Amino acid sequence: MNTLTLFYANGRGHQLPYTFAWVQDVLINRGYIDGTRYYVTPECFLFFMGRLLDRIKGTKADLSLRPIFRQRVREIIGSQGDALALAMRVLACASAGVCNDVDLRTLLTLQQEDGGWEAGWMYRYGRSGIKIGNRGLTTALAINAIQALSPLSQTAPQISVINGYRFPNMSPNFPVVGTLLQRLARVATYQHSPYAGEWIRLLWKWLYWPCVNIVTRVYFLLPATFRQSVF
Repeated sequence: MNTLTLFYANGRGHQLPYTFAWVQDVLINRGYIDGTRYYVTPECFLFFMGRLLDRIKGTKADLSLRPIFRQRVREIIGSQGDALALAMRVLACASAGVCNDVDLRTLLTLQQEDGGWEAGWMYRYGRSGIKIGNRGLTTALAINAIQALSPLSQTAPQISVINGYRFPNMSPNFPVVGTLLQRLARVATYQHSPYAGEWIRLLWKWLYWPCVNIVTRVYFLLPATFRQSVF
């Protein structure tokens, strides 16, 4: 799948007709539903399929695969899965133009106190069956999944570096708190205090991101019709 995506990204997809036919056959016959020898969940296949479709958008190959792909991602909405599977599922749905609020709500409930998500299983060794996961990958895909469905992603905070610490610039949601904390951080810089900057960083961590978290969760709990009419 990823090799096929790479070839299409470089204008050489036509050189792998048999690979494309195999991928299409797996999608049509749901050959991914129990995972594969090396990938644990069906969401892995659908996620990578979504990446492929994003590369070939508007082509003849896209027109032949996308309707089937859209049907397949709808079939697994609401099924069980760890945080990585849910994030991949939401992203696959987004690639198909399907708004998967159901799994996004579940994904948000799995967020840990430090803002990340626990590692989910993605890969396994074919012979031993040992599974491999990574918390950083799960967290990155979860954030991408939230942004893929949230109109608030247009105002996602950027990063400033003050006194050696990374601070998100404020979105319009919390301008007063953000401005205050950034000014305090600069004051700590001017005073050359090695401790003040650390306290400001911790204050930012425990105030800003929980607020953003709450706003995001409340937003996706609202009915879709209400969100569209108000926001």
